[in-house]
Amino acid sequence: MTPLFLVTRRDPADDALVDEAYASGFIVVREALLATEPGPDVRWLDERLGEIPEGTGLAWTSRRAAEALVQALPRDRAKLARVPMYAVGEESAEPLRSAGFSPLVPAEPLGAAVLAQFIASRASQDRLRRVVILHGNRSLPDLSDGLRARGIEVEFLEVYRTRFLNADFGGIDVALEEGTGIIAAFFSPSGVEAFERLLSPKSCARFRKRAAAIARGLVTAAALHRRGYRNVLGFEPGAPFSRYAQRALEATSGGRR
Repeated sequence: MTPLFLVTRRDPADDALVDEAYASGFIVVREALLATEPGPDVRWLDERLGEIPEGTGLAWTSRRAAEALVQALPRDRAKLARVPMYAVGEESAEPLRSAGFSPLVPAEPLGAAVLAQFIASRASQDRLRRVVILHGNRSLPDLSDGLRARGIEVEFLEVYRTRFLNADFGGIDVALEEGTGIIAAFFSPSGVEAFERLLSPKSCARFRKRAAAIARGLVTAAALHRRGYRNVLGFEPGAPFSRYAQRALEATSGGRR
């Protein structure tokens, strides 16, 4: 049977991955599960970003938060040159790097808990007393908990919100009944939740048991494990997601050229 490859978002960054899947003989289903909107604290960024006091840093764990920060950059960007910035990984740091800043990233980007440890290790060097966390409405508390446990004051800015979309994955029930090979790419814990709400309880249980899941990032991989997925393909923190996902496709039974 021709295997299925499910891509749980629509992003041009995945175009090469989708082409690889088609070339390998997969049927590709590509649907957006989440919509992103500005959060209630975006106005704070717009009005006060250039007035951040000494001893305060900015930190985030998602690309969407970084993009919200870039959109709010003050005209006089020199005002932010003295503000320490911390990102969970290179993908989430990229929007600021493209804007001419140099956010700091842990040597091993292994999630929010490691980012908290990394920030704390630099607190004295960076003269850091407080961290403003840029986050979404579905963010997990790992970063804030880790910073507080190490004596660093935390404030929050909700700079984006995500809402679920009603995507069409109707062919999954048939694929599960027929025993078709399925591999799915997930990009966030919220995306996993949004996907599973589209399935019946029976199909969800079957999917967790039978499908192979590719996770972008350690946090997403952990979310899949917690939900009972039996085949979460190995996360490689040093590899770009697209390259590691392509290798996973090549190794999945049923793919062919």
